[in-house]
Amino acid sequence: MVASVIGFGSRAPENVLEVLSQSISKGLVSEVKPVRSQSINLALLQPPYRTFLEGNTGAASSSPSPDLIIYCLPSSVSEYAAFGSEANTVRSTILSSSSTVVTVYDPKSDSFMGGSIDDILSALSGNNDKKDALSCASLGSFSCIDELASSSLFGPKKQSDVVIVVGSGGREHALAVALAQSPLVQRVICCPGNGGTAVEGGKITNAEGVNGKQDNDTIIELTKRVNAKMVVVGPEQPLVDGVVDALAIACPDVRVFGPSQAGAELEASKAFTKDFLEEHGIPTAKYRNFTNADEAIAYVESLDENDRQVVKASGLAAGKGVLLPTSKAETIEAVKEIMSDRAFGAAGDTCVIESFMTGPEASCLAFCDGKTAVLMPAAQDHKRALDNDEGLNTGGMGAYAPAPCVTPALQREIEAMCIKTVEKMAERGTPYVGVLYAGMMLTPNGPSVLEFNCRFG
Repeated sequence: MVASVIGFGSRAPENVLEVLSQSISKGLVSEVKPVRSQSINLALLQPPYRTFLEGNTGAASSSPSPDLIIYCLPSSVSEYAAFGSEANTVRSTILSSSSTVVTVYDPKSDSFMGGSIDDILSALSGNNDKKDALSCASLGSFSCIDELASSSLFGPKKQSDVVIVVGSGGREHALAVALAQSPLVQRVICCPGNGGTAVEGGKITNAEGVNGKQDNDTIIELTKRVNAKMVVVGPEQPLVDGVVDALAIACPDVRVFGPSQAGAELEASKAFTKDFLEEHGIPTAKYRNFTNADEAIAYVESLDENDRQVVKASGLAAGKGVLLPTSKAETIEAVKEIMSDRAFGAAGDTCVIESFMTGPEASCLAFCDGKTAVLMPAAQDHKRALDNDEGLNTGGMGAYAPAPCVTPALQREIEAMCIKTVEKMAERGTPYVGVLYAGMMLTPNGPSVLEFNCRFG
């Protein structure tokens, strides 16, 4: 007896886990096969579900067809178009009048279409009336999204938008490729782009006439010239320079993905972020902020020899303004390097000295709408140069996701921290919209914030 769980991504809704857990405990299901649903099986191992299945690895089942299909309704036309084969599989299963029980889960209402958990279990137990009701509601949900897709992709209301991606790195190249996959997007213009985006082809091109610039005036002029409907900002500097605010004034009908200048302060000032975290009880390392080198050195000298510290330039330093000394003498030299020698320029005018934390590090990115946050699967990257992590921090030398060290329970805890951050930013009159990158240390006492970035890593 196989349950196929389709299209949930990193989500593991409690209603879905409850259906699977009860189906297994009642002997109605013996294997769970996730399809584009990477968190389901691991979530089933956590309390209160604690479901253990032999061979429950997500590998292809030997059963000719699943006995239960739980399909997650796509959240957008773009997702629906990109993974249309999944919808076709579910639809054909229903129309073939097979014995398979099919139910569609709606993430917006956190409910199953056409029935309850008990109805699904009853259908699995042989109640054909319940099975037919679930199938009917599932087909109805496809009709609704088909209608939305047809109006968006064809006819007089067809969406065919120009999107600008601001930036010139590999990150922006990846964003452009992802955006170009949407059937709602006609062109993706990179400003200024790079050699890779210049030859990517298809919908993707580099902006003409910008001379390698990405300042506010250049972006506004390009937005008006190409009649862009959306601007996605990749790097931190334009955000810190207030490009979102400037576009809101000059191009009020254009959607912009990224935080305002006030929101970007979470990355622009590590000192601000540390004070913000402490004020709102969000876990972070013990710290002190300094604007005077002598005072910073005096503080280090007052610490125990074994009290290891991390020294950070508060401002933007291209991801390299964090020093990891291993002794008190090295810590003092790190303070001098940042504040006296000005190795990172004005970014080191304020220096943050914080306690060294131990544990795995994870990169957790959340989509934010100014009111709440939804966390993506956690990632891990390889930051320090040289073997055995003995070198300086770099901008990152490779990454992988999802990071297995971030369990579903930790994922929920970190997401709650991101939600609280967005809520408190809104309360202070600076709502945060865009992606919030939370660098997390998974300490023995739980996750703790290392830093925030206001962009995609």
